[in-house]
Amino acid sequence: MLETLSTDQLRTFATIADTGSYTHAAEKLYRSQPALSIQIKRLEEQLGAKLFDRSGRTSTLTEAGRVLLTYATRILDLNEEAIGKLTMIDEQGIVRVGVLEEVTHGHLVRLLTRFGKLCTRVNIELEVANSWDLIERVRKNELCLAIANSAYGEAPHTPLWNERYLWAMSVGYDLSASGPLQLIADPEGSPCVGMCSAIDGLKASGREYERVFSSMSLLATQAAIRAGLGVGMIAESATTDDMVILGPAEGLPEIAEARIALYRGTEAQGAAAGSLFDFLVSNLQKPEMAAA
Repeated sequence: MLETLSTDQLRTFATIADTGSYTHAAEKLYRSQPALSIQIKRLEEQLGAKLFDRSGRTSTLTEAGRVLLTYATRILDLNEEAIGKLTMIDEQGIVRVGVLEEVTHGHLVRLLTRFGKLCTRVNIELEVANSWDLIERVRKNELCLAIANSAYGEAPHTPLWNERYLWAMSVGYDLSASGPLQLIADPEGSPCVGMCSAIDGLKASGREYERVFSSMSLLATQAAIRAGLGVGMIAESATTDDMVILGPAEGLPEIAEARIALYRGTEAQGAAAGSLFDFLVSNLQKPEMAAA
């Protein structure tokens, strides 16, 4: 009979599978690469099967590895859920959370759902707005927590990740047509740092453009791009398979990444807000980002 599987080894295995690299997994887990190699070797010896094919620079799963990954994910999720449930079982309250619309396209909503299962007596009120509004509302303590672009406020915050923004058009849009670039953008005078920088880049390159569609809504921008109205700036997480990504090769300037951070109101000091804050940081923060 096989011995019990180690959750530490399974976490290492799942991280390598996710990153495709022992080096990247080591950075993410704050461990040395040799230490990870030893763990995987012991796991393979225990199971009597090879888990990774390490030909080339990437580590790809073998058939046995793909089977194990399904179980490893379930085991790790159940382990985290059990620990979380027991450590947060008595907490209760209402936590008002504000997020960027771009963020809702990622796995944040799934994370909040997981938190809700752990803390059944904590009610989460989720609101969607732009970064400058979110940071201002946290400053006024109208929101407990907010996930926003840190370019819009100097208030204390915890960095989470960098969000890429891209130029995109529909598959059927003719970029080679003569005349100004048909631009899908925020309304004139919008305080969006990324869009202002992109417009400045177009002007500096001498590229003529005209706004053919303006909206502060990500969904509206996404729909306009897919409908073939023109070229728009959109978060990488919101791109779809029927979009064509553009860049310097097409004469379009690079777009600066947005530094996404977690803000917390000065009055959001209760156990419920604190637990959700810690939960979001632990699940969203990338290792290369230092906490503020």
